[in-house]
Amino acid sequence: MLINRVRNLFLFCATSFIGFTGFSQSDSIVKAKIIGGDSIQSSLLYNSGVAKVSQKQYQGAIDDFTKAIELNPSFEQAFFNRGMAKFAMENYSGSISDFDQSIALTNNPESHYTRARAHFFGGNKEEALAGYTNTIAINKDHAKAYYYRGGLKFENADYEGAITDFDQAIRAEPNYAYAYNDRGSAKRQLNDLDGAIKDYQKAVLLDKQMSFAYNNLGSAKRKKEDFKGAIQEYTKAILIDDKSFIAYNNRGSAKFDDGDFKGAIEDFSKAIELNKDYAYAFNNRAGAKFKLNDLKGCIEDCSKAIAIDANYAYAYMNRGNAKELLRDEKGACEDWTKAANLGAEAANSFIGICQ
Repeated sequence: MLINRVRNLFLFCATSFIGFTGFSQSDSIVKAKIIGGDSIQSSLLYNSGVAKVSQKQYQGAIDDFTKAIELNPSFEQAFFNRGMAKFAMENYSGSISDFDQSIALTNNPESHYTRARAHFFGGNKEEALAGYTNTIAINKDHAKAYYYRGGLKFENADYEGAITDFDQAIRAEPNYAYAYNDRGSAKRQLNDLDGAIKDYQKAVLLDKQMSFAYNNLGSAKRKKEDFKGAIQEYTKAILIDDKSFIAYNNRGSAKFDDGDFKGAIEDFSKAIELNKDYAYAFNNRAGAKFKLNDLKGCIEDCSKAIAIDANYAYAYMNRGNAKELLRDEKGACEDWTKAANLGAEAANSFIGICQ
């Protein structure tokens, strides 16, 4: 016989941070100044291409740069800007080919850098990493190359290496808000919460509209159990971006931790309103309902989370907890078993009492 007892609901709250933000930044398509080629006609075509790029007429620009290159095969700037126009059209393999030609002609660090960007967006992160390293070898003050290389190291869980690169990005560009934000996220991964908070604070000081940095600051404060401080930071993120379902979810999690279960439900509900497929918010709202003894509501939200993500182990475990209190012993054991099979180790302690 299953003994009915109140269990602690295991919440799996998505306290998201933005560790690798920089690829949302835009780079100027035209890096080169308008210069003359070896012939007047080549120069005119090149200048026409530059003008079309500035108007986002990328295909027309590519056509002009191609004609300029036909007249002057050593026109490095035409290769470079044709590569940038192809990059803008998401023709990454074509842009890489043009940057190869640019590098062969001048070994320009910007060609290494933009080729690395093309490799990244084309899915070849190893070549991207090598490209940023090549850029830095030529120009040790290339802030963005350090920054993006740091981002790739972050993705590879090399947090100390990422911090070193973000340090160099900040050295080269002291007001680099994104680099402060991402260095904070790397520090947070190493559990240097005070260092993370300091970096996030610097990021929002430099860019007061950086909503995700406020969100990150809130998550660092929440991890330090400064729940009221976390709520304040999440609120600032929401004031900047009221469509941020992650910030609503995270603020709800902080309210939950602070014992404000009704306020948590309001925020989780808002997150769901903004993103109806956000399984984390359904599971988290289930936890708040559990705390308010709304067991049927808890089960309903867990079921919605599972409908979105059939492998959501903690939603199964939480639903099992609620079913146990409603004396659905068979259903509870089935959910705990499913949770354990999906990797929720805590569910194993519950299964032990199932007969």
